[in-house]
Amino acid sequence: MIVALIVLSFIIRWLLFPISGYKNDMVTFEAWFRTAADNGLRSFYDLTQCDYPPLNVYLFWGFGSIAKAFSLFGTPLINYAVKLVPAIFDVATGFLIFVFIRSKLNSKIALVAVALYVFNPAVIFNSAVWGQFDAIYSFFLVLSLMLALASKPELSAVTYAASVLTKPQAVALLPLIAYFILRKGGWRRLVTSLVAGAVTVFVVIVPFEWSNPVTFLANNYLFGYGRYAFTSVNAFNIWALGGLWVSDTSATFLLGWAMFGALIAIALYLLHKRFAASGELLVFFSALVLFFGFFMLPTRIHERYLFPAISMLTLMFLFLKKIRPLYVVLTATLFANISYVLYWLNFYADMGYTYGPNLTGDPVVLAVSLINLIAFLYVLKLMWDELKGRSWFRTSPLKMDGSINAEAKENENQIRSH
Repeated sequence: MIVALIVLSFIIRWLLFPISGYKNDMVTFEAWFRTAADNGLRSFYDLTQCDYPPLNVYLFWGFGSIAKAFSLFGTPLINYAVKLVPAIFDVATGFLIFVFIRSKLNSKIALVAVALYVFNPAVIFNSAVWGQFDAIYSFFLVLSLMLALASKPELSAVTYAASVLTKPQAVALLPLIAYFILRKGGWRRLVTSLVAGAVTVFVVIVPFEWSNPVTFLANNYLFGYGRYAFTSVNAFNIWALGGLWVSDTSATFLLGWAMFGALIAIALYLLHKRFAASGELLVFFSALVLFFGFFMLPTRIHERYLFPAISMLTLMFLFLKKIRPLYVVLTATLFANISYVLYWLNFYADMGYTYGPNLTGDPVVLAVSLINLIAFLYVLKLMWDELKGRSWFRTSPLKMDGSINAEAKENENQIRSH
C-alpha cells in the first residue's frame, strides 16, 4: 500500500511536469544542467553565474547527464529532467514520514500521514509545477531530526550539513538540532557531530574549490543573499503587509533578525523545560515554530520558505488535534502564495517586461499575509500554553476503526511514558 501511494503520487507529479513553471527559472535550470553535464563539477561556478550551493550541482550534473544522453536540451522534455529531482525527494520525504509514524502507531495510520504529505497541493505545486528544489533540503532536515531523535547525532549532523549545502535557509533549524544533540549526547557527542558535519561540507566542496573552501562557500551564500536586499521578496508575511520589494534598511534588517533570534531563544527554552513532559513531538513542534518564524519575521524572505513547515505539520497531524487546523491553513496560504506569485511572474515574462511584478497592496497579498499573521499568533499562543503546562499537547491519535484505536491507544500510552 505504501508503494501504491508513492507511485500514484509520483504519477500525478509526472502528469504535471509539462506545465511550465516560471519560464525564466526553467531557462536558468536548463543552462545549469547543461553546463554541469558538459563540463563537470570543477569548473561549473567559473562558467556560469549560480547562487545555488554546491550539493545541487551534483544533481545538476547527474540529471543533466541523463538529459544529455537522451537529447532533452532545447526541447520541452527538459522539464521532465528538471522536475524529476524535487519529485523524487518529495516522495522520499513521504517515506520518511511513513517510517516514523509506523514506529509510533501502525502502518494503516502511517499511510494517512503519507497521503497528507505526498498529495498535499502546495507540495505538489512547488515541485511538479514550478519545479523548485525546496523538497531536497526539506528531506535532509526531516531525516536530520529523525536521526537526532534516534540518538545518532553524527549522522544527524551529516544530513543537516547536506541540507545547508542544498539551501542556506536550512540554517533556521541549526539552533534546534545543535541543542537537541547536546541535550541527548552531551558535549562530547556535540563535538563529534560538529566534526562530522564539517567533514561532510569539506568533502562536498573539494571538487569545486580545494584552495580555500570556506571562502568559496561563504561567497556563494552571500552572493545569493545580497541580491535580494528587500523586506519581502514575494513572501506573504508580516513585511508584506507594508509592501513587497521594499528596500531593506539596516533598521528593518536588524529588527527582523532580532525578532527571529528572540523566537529561537523561546523555542529552545520551551524544549528545555517541557521535553521530559511532552516528548519527541515537542521537537517537531519546535521545528515548526522555527520554520514558520523564519518565514514570517526576518527580511529578504522568498515565497517558498514556508515549504518545510508542511512536513512538520504532517508529522504531528495524527497526534495533536490543535495542529490539524494549522496544516489546513498553512497548506492553503503556501499554495496561494506560490501559485499567485508564479501567475504574475509568468504574466510579466509573457508581456516581455525585463522586471518582475510588485504586488504591494494587492488584496490577495494582504488577505493571505493577514491569515499567516493570525496563524503565527495562534502558534505563539500554543507555545505559551505549553510553557504553562496546559493540556493541549496531549496526544490524540487519529481514529480509524476499533482495532486500530486500541493499538493507537497502546502506542499513545507508550509515548507518554517515554
